[in-house]
Amino acid sequence: MHKSRQPTLGRPAGRPAGACRLAATLFGLCASATLNAGETHATLNVTITVPPMTRLEVLSQASTLQITAEDRQRGYVDVSEPTRLSVYSNDRKGFALEVLPMSPLITAIAVRGMGAEADLGASGGRIVERWDRPQATALALTFRLALAPATVPGVYAWPLHLAVEPLS
Repeated sequence: MHKSRQPTLGRPAGRPAGACRLAATLFGLCASATLNAGETHATLNVTITVPPMTRLEVLSQASTLQITAEDRQRGYVDVSEPTRLSVYSNDRKGFALEVLPMSPLITAIAVRGMGAEADLGASGGRIVERWDRPQATALALTFRLALAPATVPGVYAWPLHLAVEPLS
């Protein structure tokens, strides 16, 4: 008589009992992970830092400066054509406009168009514009340029350099 071997529940025929227990354990872990997947919690803190920046666009500016004999006699020249600028700053504190003379003919600069008149020396300087939110602003600046005594009347290259920077 030949006895046939019947598989037992939970264990395929010809498989050792240890393999079945391992498979059952893995199945249980996977099922548990699947059931608990919606319950997993994590906290992720994200910080974004936007650096302060400014942008200056020169809309119109003279390319030359004409100095007459009368200007030389007076000791200064008034630039009647305004320099038109567009300034944007994302700095909540505002921006600083830097005005730098690029010619030894200039001994002082008076800047009008940013509220009060700003008087700058021979090395130029910064004019601060304060505000409480990022914004863009349009400026129309005029200049009175004090002339060095040895200035000769004539037409010169535009003698000023303008730049902006954030206050922060």
